[in-house]
Amino acid sequence: MAFLYNMVKKSSSPNGDKTVMWMALAMFISYMASDPLLNIAFGYNMLDSSFAYVMWAGSDLLMLAVIWLVAHQKTFLEVPAKLYIYTGLLVNTSLFLGMYYDINYTYTGEWWFWDFYTITVNLMDMMMLIALFCNKDFLGLVKLYRSMRGQTKLA
Repeated sequence: MAFLYNMVKKSSSPNGDKTVMWMALAMFISYMASDPLLNIAFGYNMLDSSFAYVMWAGSDLLMLAVIWLVAHQKTFLEVPAKLYIYTGLLVNTSLFLGMYYDINYTYTGEWWFWDFYTITVNLMDMMMLIALFCNKDFLGLVKLYRSMRGQTKLA
């Protein structure tokens, strides 16, 4: 959805920056490829094992590399969506690996981490989607990043 929105938006100004559109396309392909329902349609039920968490983490790490390749020449100030995507993918990757570890090595039944995982992964996905739609610093992450790096003055 974000890719289609950005594609239509860029068609109205063909000479504009296409970085966010390419980031949205990369995210679309990643999420489509790791969709459990699509995998079932091809005869593979990735939800049969906890290895799905490792696959999702690997997919997110690959997306980090792709987003870096697409947007490495743009700053967070120029493309705030880049920081939001990096943050969302890193948080999701950490949670996927945490769930894999919990289920395979320390499983003692459902506990608070599972609820935290469910809520946080969905919030991160929504944050990334909103960032791809608006490409604005809507949560102040870029401002926080710049203040942590001592770059509070505009360049």
